[in-house]
Amino acid sequence: MNKTKLLKLFISALVTVLFFYFFQRIVGFDKVLKFFSLLTLNQILAAFVLYLISYIARTVRWQYTLSIKDFYKLFKLTVYNTFFNIILPFRTGEVSFFYMLKKENIHIVESTMSFIITRFFDGISLLGLFLWAYLTYKGFYILGILAFIFLPFSFFVLLIIFRFIKHEKVKEYYKGMVNFRNIVMVYALSILTWLFKFSAFYIILPKETKITLLESVMASSLADLTTVLPIHGLAGIGTYETGYISILIFLNVPKEVAFLSAFLVHMFIIVSSSFIAATLYLINFKKI
Repeated sequence: MNKTKLLKLFISALVTVLFFYFFQRIVGFDKVLKFFSLLTLNQILAAFVLYLISYIARTVRWQYTLSIKDFYKLFKLTVYNTFFNIILPFRTGEVSFFYMLKKENIHIVESTMSFIITRFFDGISLLGLFLWAYLTYKGFYILGILAFIFLPFSFFVLLIIFRFIKHEKVKEYYKGMVNFRNIVMVYALSILTWLFKFSAFYIILPKETKITLLESVMASSLADLTTVLPIHGLAGIGTYETGYISILIFLNVPKEVAFLSAFLVHMFIIVSSSFIAATLYLINFKKI
């Protein structure tokens, strides 16, 4: 392991340790089990089903950016890529996306173009939901809807860039995959993915937190936006919670509630994604 990787690992570990330090100082780990005990089995199952549906929406989305149409293959791509992105620091989990597509004989240009388009719509749909929730929370309902509607038009910037690329494979992909129907479907499915995820994150919160749906959407949006940062905690622990907590404190949610809610939602993500990935792996293993 070279010095750069060691430094990144050290920074990741430091971020996580610092989070746990402040968590203990502000909340105390003795309150975690009590907070988690407020959850009901029906609540956990409902949240998990919604989270699983978000995987399905993301899987269907790949059908509009890749030549692969087999749902099961794309579901595996979604599950493992999501799992490695959550577990591995600094977005190194994205390598799994290109590795799995290479095994399916997908040209690197196709996988790269698909990756750029889907991640672009992930970003603008996430930003759109955050702006909608924040502006609606502040009473600017029309502005919230307008932000949600007009953000997708920023995709024209990418279209202009694509047209200047003279690579034959890029032009071939552009002609075959980049059209109005596909773009609309990719954006719609991106929105659905976040809506199902954020609904799961809202449902998993104990009612005693008194966090509203709009507050939950804002917190979840900002927390997910931290995944693009160059610095991450181990499995995102520390950085994800910081994004979630910061907006809640800004909205005057008590610090203890903000910390406990952020930790609960992140643990739900890690456990759920690990369970889905492990289940899929076992199913594949039994087929061998």
